[in-house]
Amino acid sequence: MAATSMSSRIIRGEDRHRKLKVSTSQPGGDGLLPNGHPAHVEKQAFEQGYQEGERIGKQMGEKMVETVVRRYDKSIAEIAQAHKTLVEQMEEQTVRLAVEISRKVVQRELTVDPDLITAVAAVVLKRVQGHQAVTLRVSRYDCERVRKAIAEVNPGVVVKDDVTLERGDFMVDTAQTHLDGRVSSQVETLGRLMLDE
Repeated sequence: MAATSMSSRIIRGEDRHRKLKVSTSQPGGDGLLPNGHPAHVEKQAFEQGYQEGERIGKQMGEKMVETVVRRYDKSIAEIAQAHKTLVEQMEEQTVRLAVEISRKVVQRELTVDPDLITAVAAVVLKRVQGHQAVTLRVSRYDCERVRKAIAEVNPGVVVKDDVTLERGDFMVDTAQTHLDGRVSSQVETLGRLMLDE
């Protein structure tokens, strides 16, 4: 009888009220196991309870590890996204800086070599050679020098002074098209192309 009461224990876990039962009776027996020791029943119940507790503990541990792994994966994904965003921002800022430096260098070169605008304008005018009513607008700083040089090469082109243009800028207007040769618009176009790549 003592063996039966010891063999029934409540195991806590997923099945909160499942009872562990150990059969101790044999046909015609006195409630003792074949070896006749009630301690053996207690040992068997202990081992079964231990195994059940170990299984439940393992499940709980696995759930805790799974939660930590999910948080870790989420953190890694967030860090990767932050890195990607930072690289994109740095790339854009680098391109903008390079574009601004390019604009300054071109403007300085145009100041140092004022005939450069004449050479660039002559190349552009070759592209519109077959067009009618060609007008070249340049800044007031470049107008006289460009007018003289273009008159020698292409006397049909009208060269006009445009106060809205800076040194080195030019605009070509024809009956068929309009070409923007301003330094700022050329550099901006270059910057957009670099950012789109």
